[in-house]
Amino acid sequence: MSNELIAFFDFKRDKFEELQFEARLLIPKTLDHVCVCSYYIGPDEFLEASDTIYDMLNGRVWMGHDIEKVDTPLLEAEFAKIRKPPPTALSKIDAVHFTSSDTELAIVAKKFGLGRQAYGSFKDCRKNLKAIMKCEAIMSCFELPKIKYEDDVYPMLSLIKYYHDEAVNARRLSELALE
Repeated sequence: MSNELIAFFDFKRDKFEELQFEARLLIPKTLDHVCVCSYYIGPDEFLEASDTIYDMLNGRVWMGHDIEKVDTPLLEAEFAKIRKPPPTALSKIDAVHFTSSDTELAIVAKKFGLGRQAYGSFKDCRKNLKAIMKCEAIMSCFELPKIKYEDDVYPMLSLIKYYHDEAVNARRLSELALE
């Protein structure tokens, strides 16, 4: 993952039914951004932003909060409306699995604002990233799962990815059990 930029993003409809998109291309080791793209997209304006959104996301590791249930289906629907193929993720890291873990650190992360969707995507994307960075500063105060942290990846990112991977594996096992 260290050679891949992470597309940390949020794509939502705001309370006025306009689309909001923000993506930050992040360096995995530091979470410093190398590029930021933000759009307010009014009705019938998605086509204008679609190429940039595609370029920011396609073939990258996607990360955000609740991106599997909210952002990805909305992206696919909006690209279908303009008859263009949607971007595809190299892989996904959904922070919702971490925030729903009810660990002490996850509870603190929610208090820091991780996953709170109160403002619309521009502020949510920034707020989620800030919450992750604040959690990094206090990780050592909590008992954490015994996982191997990758040397070239921000430790909090490794932890969130661990919870995401656990949820995906549990879902796969339950699907296999139902077959």
